[in-house]
Amino acid sequence: MRTASSVAFVADSTLGLSPEEGLRYGIHVVPQQVVWKDKAYRDFVEISPEEVLALLEKGERLSTSQVAPEDLRATYEALLRTHERVLSVHVSGHLSGTVATASAVAREYGERVKVLDSWSLNGGLWLVLEEARRLLWQGVPWESLEEALSPYRERVRGYVLPKTLAYLHRSGRISSLQSLVGSVLRILPVLEVKGGRVLPGPRVRGFTEGLRKVAELFRRDFPGGALVHLAHAGNLEGVSALGKQVREEGVEILATLPAGAAVSVHAGPGTVALFAGPRR
Repeated sequence: MRTASSVAFVADSTLGLSPEEGLRYGIHVVPQQVVWKDKAYRDFVEISPEEVLALLEKGERLSTSQVAPEDLRATYEALLRTHERVLSVHVSGHLSGTVATASAVAREYGERVKVLDSWSLNGGLWLVLEEARRLLWQGVPWESLEEALSPYRERVRGYVLPKTLAYLHRSGRISSLQSLVGSVLRILPVLEVKGGRVLPGPRVRGFTEGLRKVAELFRRDFPGGALVHLAHAGNLEGVSALGKQVREEGVEILATLPAGAAVSVHAGPGTVALFAGPRR
């Protein structure tokens, strides 16, 4: 049996925390990469969320890339000098190649490093990581951890509301016609994160109506309350309004996070999101 105290926890920066912030919660954060003008910058380390948003708002073309293998290898090797094992939890494999890269690097260390796909990102990733930590504290065997975690992971949900369609169009998520019609009619999609995928949800007219729809979807999926992380891409007003709409008995808002480069680049500045998992 392995206890959580003998295990180091690793996540990638889609978590929404910088490496320094992650350490406060016992999480070692490895940076995803932001690509600008053919040069890669380590997320939160060489480029900040604020800088990413400023570049996007200036019309610069950005993209994101997975964690560099050498960053994972350096992190694992350092942690294995002070811990028996490493649990490395990452953004959904449907959204990034990080899980595949981490798994390839982890094979170099045998059973001492375990890689798990969170099936989510940002606050959803954090919820899955904390559930894995809880299960280890309860005494779940190392080799059975993913099986024990799976029912919880399946129930974690995310709801993402962009402020505009422009960035979804720019990143190829919607067509020019959809963008034009949506902009004229002020139509926005609520994107749902579940099962590791980002799926198109209901369409709403305007951002305010979108916030109400996110709250409605959340209450539909978690009628008995939930643990919640909120996130935003430079939109404190919007995320605060969303928090007021979902804050009720049984709902515990754990943190408000930067949406991170992965969300900001594809959904755009102004995006707000809610990630939720069952209470324990």
